[in-house]
Amino acid sequence: MFAGFITKTAPEEPMMGEAEADLDGAAIASLEPGTMQVLLPGEDVKFSSPADVGGGYEAFQYRTLLAVSASLGLPYHLVTGDVRQANYSSLRAELVEFRRRVQQLQHGVIAHQLCRPVWARWLETAQLAGRLDLSDPAAARPVQWIPPRWDWVDPLKDIQAQVLAMEAGITSRRKVVEATGYDIEEVDRENAADAARATGLGLRYRTSPGETQGARATPATRPDPGAGAGNDTDDGAAATDPATEQE
Repeated sequence: MFAGFITKTAPEEPMMGEAEADLDGAAIASLEPGTMQVLLPGEDVKFSSPADVGGGYEAFQYRTLLAVSASLGLPYHLVTGDVRQANYSSLRAELVEFRRRVQQLQHGVIAHQLCRPVWARWLETAQLAGRLDLSDPAAARPVQWIPPRWDWVDPLKDIQAQVLAMEAGITSRRKVVEATGYDIEEVDRENAADAARATGLGLRYRTSPGETQGARATPATRPDPGAGAGNDTDDGAAATDPATEQE
């Protein structure tokens, strides 16, 4: 859209296509695509040329979108898709705060206010319809809601941190599996089925299913180092503690 202004030396002479003048004496002439307008002597057409926004428009737009993202509680790169000024640390910091807010909505709104009433109504309807035979309906109401998993920027570091947390006893394998959006009982059944199938087919992998699941277990009883102190071997090699032997 642009506007043109007609200047002429004789204002009383109407221009071709010019409408009637308003109370202020200003008239508007229409301009259509492909029109060749013939001007009278002394008339000229000048189009408006607004000033350019300059080189600071991109910075202004960036700050405006930052304010919009902050007001919505969303990361800037999720709103705009612009990751030019982002790095691993900034993306992870934004995602941690954003996912904490989403988890509040998942557990406080969706699970508590939507899923729980639906589950209670379904359980009651199924029992009244004779689909379920429950001796204690109240005992069947407690359930665990598992939201979809989150994908991190660097999943390798995240998995390594989870393994270290399990080995240190900070968290349990159940919580780690549930954080991925799966049920631990279903995962265990799949691991057992995979292990049985691999054994039946004679397959051997670097880590067989069911062989090293979860944190490394510490043996309940450790051999006494002094028990074999007097048993010298022929070549003078010392006995190796099986609990400390590394693969």
